[in-house]
Amino acid sequence: MRTALLLVGAIAVAAGLSSCAAAEKTVDYTAESVTLAPGEALVVDFGEVNATVGQEWVLTQEPDAAVLGPGEERSRYLGDDGMTGAPSEVTYRFAPVGEGTTVIEFEYRFRGSVPEEADEQKTAKIEVTVK
Repeated sequence: MRTALLLVGAIAVAAGLSSCAAAEKTVDYTAESVTLAPGEALVVDFGEVNATVGQEWVLTQEPDAAVLGPGEERSRYLGDDGMTGAPSEVTYRFAPVGEGTTVIEFEYRFRGSVPEEADEQKTAKIEVTVK
């Protein structure tokens, strides 16, 4: 009986902790606007980016600090352990701070600069509303 009570308690604690996990809404970097619920974080997905060859997305306009916190770049390496040169899946996450509307902007860079070829130049501008 005691083991069963401990098991029920552990399940209740685990359920409570999982419900505390912050909600997230993921959008592609090509999205023009997004609306978030209060407490819902924004994740901007840039897909595969290969930093080893010089590809990167740079945050060029920070959000209004009263609406979203600073962006946190996240990446997940797609290569095998010990492999060099594989791309990563790249996202930026913004935690909510308060209600309102703000704009975030990004720019694609290759080896630290905007590519010279017009068809390789990419930007992202997303209007974010938290309500």
